[in-house]
Amino acid sequence: MALVIGLLGGVVSAALVAPLFMKPGPQGETGSTGSQGPQGAQGPQGLQGNRGTDGTNGIDGTDSILQILQNRNATAVVLSASYPVLQWFNMSDFDSSMKLTINIQLNSKIFVEFSSSHTLSSGASILVRIVVDNVYNSSIYWASSPSPPSSGTYSFPGHIEFLTGPLSLGQHTIEVQFQRNVDGPSTQLERTLTATEITTP
Repeated sequence: MALVIGLLGGVVSAALVAPLFMKPGPQGETGSTGSQGPQGAQGPQGLQGNRGTDGTNGIDGTDSILQILQNRNATAVVLSASYPVLQWFNMSDFDSSMKLTINIQLNSKIFVEFSSSHTLSSGASILVRIVVDNVYNSSIYWASSPSPPSSGTYSFPGHIEFLTGPLSLGQHTIEVQFQRNVDGPSTQLERTLTATEITTP
């Protein structure tokens, strides 16, 4: 009797353990992707841009551009002894396109950009700045070639930007000025002057 019970116990145990070692069936097909959820809320507004070198704030996302004026000239002009050193002159003296008059609304700002390239003889240098309404406010860029005993000519790009504060209603005049800082021939090449009227709602 004990032998029969032992055999039956072994058969029952095998029957219970066997399913644990069986191979799983094939995987079913992947279901379709659900619809996209609703868009999340808009994030907070970013920080205001860094202050400019002149102390004014940079343009932020709430500003609006009302108009853009641009003049370009690719005519080469040699700046020599006819422009004495250490004195400021208007580029409009030899290129009228380097003077802009822009008519703006009350409290608009003007963002001015000037780009140019220069060919300087050895030892020559030139300074450039932006003037609005005959008032010098911008920073200055300075292009300078190596001094003797170096010889030959050297080419330099130049770029300057200036953002005014809020201005009065009406016309405002923009000039680009240059100064020959060290004697020696220099050639003024491609020039681009851009003025943008910006208002804050």
